[in-house]
Amino acid sequence: MEEFDYEKLGLKCGLEIHQQLDTENKLFCRCPTKLQGTREPDFTVNRKMRPVLGEMGTYDTAMLTEYEKGMGITYEGYNDVVCTYELDDTPPFSCNKDARKVALQIAMLLNANIIEEMHVCRKNYLDGSVPSGFQRTMILGTDGYVTLESSKKIRIDILSLEEEAARKIKTENKINFFRLDRLGIPLVEVTTKPDINTPNECRECAERIGLLLWSTNVKKVLGSIRQDVNVSIEAGTRIEIKGVQKLGWIPILINHEISRQLKLLEIKEELKKRKLDYKDIPEIPIDLTDTLVKTKSNFIVKGIKSGKKLFGINFRGFKGIFGKELMEDYRFGTEVSGKVKLISGLRGIIHSDEDLNNYNFSNQDIKKIKDKLTFKETDCFVLVLGSNKEVDKAMNVLINRVKFAFKGVPPETRKALENGNTEFLRELHGGARLYPDTDSEAIFNSEEEIKQIRKNLPEYPWVTIKKYSKKYKTEERLIKDLIFTGKLKLFDDLIELSPDNPSLIFTTLLETTTALRREGKNIENITDIDFLEIFNLLKKKEISKEAIEELMKLKADTPEYSIDQIKSKLKIEIISEVELKQLIVEIVNRNSKLIKEKEMRAKGPLMGEVMKKVRGKIDGAIVSKELENLIKEKIRELK
Repeated sequence: MEEFDYEKLGLKCGLEIHQQLDTENKLFCRCPTKLQGTREPDFTVNRKMRPVLGEMGTYDTAMLTEYEKGMGITYEGYNDVVCTYELDDTPPFSCNKDARKVALQIAMLLNANIIEEMHVCRKNYLDGSVPSGFQRTMILGTDGYVTLESSKKIRIDILSLEEEAARKIKTENKINFFRLDRLGIPLVEVTTKPDINTPNECRECAERIGLLLWSTNVKKVLGSIRQDVNVSIEAGTRIEIKGVQKLGWIPILINHEISRQLKLLEIKEELKKRKLDYKDIPEIPIDLTDTLVKTKSNFIVKGIKSGKKLFGINFRGFKGIFGKELMEDYRFGTEVSGKVKLISGLRGIIHSDEDLNNYNFSNQDIKKIKDKLTFKETDCFVLVLGSNKEVDKAMNVLINRVKFAFKGVPPETRKALENGNTEFLRELHGGARLYPDTDSEAIFNSEEEIKQIRKNLPEYPWVTIKKYSKKYKTEERLIKDLIFTGKLKLFDDLIELSPDNPSLIFTTLLETTTALRREGKNIENITDIDFLEIFNLLKKKEISKEAIEELMKLKADTPEYSIDQIKSKLKIEIISEVELKQLIVEIVNRNSKLIKEKEMRAKGPLMGEVMKKVRGKIDGAIVSKELENLIKEKIRELK
């Protein structure tokens, strides 16, 4: 991963962290907060969204971008867990008190000033994730901070209590499908000031805030926490990167974004050096449909036969610009194409900086295109294939994006990709999307309530991590993993039950569960009570530690069975050391020839043979020791 002189570049980063709260009911209605998984919905509702003016009488540019996409929306709901509030057919209920108390606790842990009188606002969303077109949100705390390992304080700008959006299921035929079971789950949003100056500092800050959130009453399941990263350099602009799913992605995404901004600035300087002017960018594309009706390119021929049109536009002096790499495996042409695809719905663009042989154009085809567009060798042409409406949208996006190349880096919201790159999502939101909610009254945080919550604040997680690491002589990362998997309390309960087995408990809760999940096992079927029952059997010496994984596997596959039933099904019965010795003597005597030939090297295959018969019935360490002693005896006997 390429690194930069972050101080010289003036790198500034900020975080927006969203975390669902673990309450019984939603924020502004009394529906349950349990997701329905893959359960089939009971009903669907179709909607169309349109932009509305903000409080200042202007449209938010990001909303206009969403509107241009022309997407339809289908909401899927359930009769028993969704009410008319989610569909915007009923005014909001009173704010969930439990959610507000958890949010107050988080605000205090973040050293924030508590807002005494909170006002509910509407935040506009036009992507369909909220049926009303807006999310209800309220600022609960301001001007806090979180301290890093280096003692540096990262300021917390605001902490908001708000509603979760609906969950997106799929996109088909330009229709986005959303499930309403997630809509309205209480959520806190923690926004930092741009005080972060290196990628690793950003990762650490995200981890610390995440640990702090998970030390309170929040949902501790996959997808319940989401991170967005704001990145800017002095010569560039602020870019919001959404959907950063893993902490490890953060440094890579930031470095790639720095690279992208630097290369876009290089393009700006190169255009200046070439004495080009954005005013010379053509506004009207040329129709090439008739010119290429007999092209050698099959997909162009099929497109034209189906009624699509082929248009081209020539950018004077732009040779090499579309082919310039901005990030690894990502060029300026990729950037433009991504924006065109998202807004117009087309598959992309074709440009002359790429290898046109990939599209099966003949030399004659290329000559016809160049002649029609009055192309010169210093130029770059772009082709777009689609319906008239699609081409109009695509060309508008294309022309505006190329014009912005003369300015440098456009302010955007971009989506994080697994390879560390990003792609255009929408224009950066402005202030025109927020206005007061006239359906909600002010909400008060009393001084007495604040004092009571402050008395019962949990210990800071980084203090807990160091304490546990020292006490159990283990790495700090294991304690972090317990917190991030929501298993720290379970670990405490298991340690109380089995104080001599901290290593086994760490292995079971972290490594074994991870391995079984990779095998496709539904680990969520193993409850905390199941783990306690397993370790209780271990304490009573009714199973060995080798049986734990087998019990977990079957419980994951058959959640309807109790641990005792699974134990009976697996026919796990502890054998005595006397019985073990008899079994090993029999196996050793049967393999005298192997022992004579390999001596102690015979232990491996013989251990496997013994364990086939005793796995889960006695501790493997006891088996290993007994087998080793009996093999040594056999070697002496054979000599």
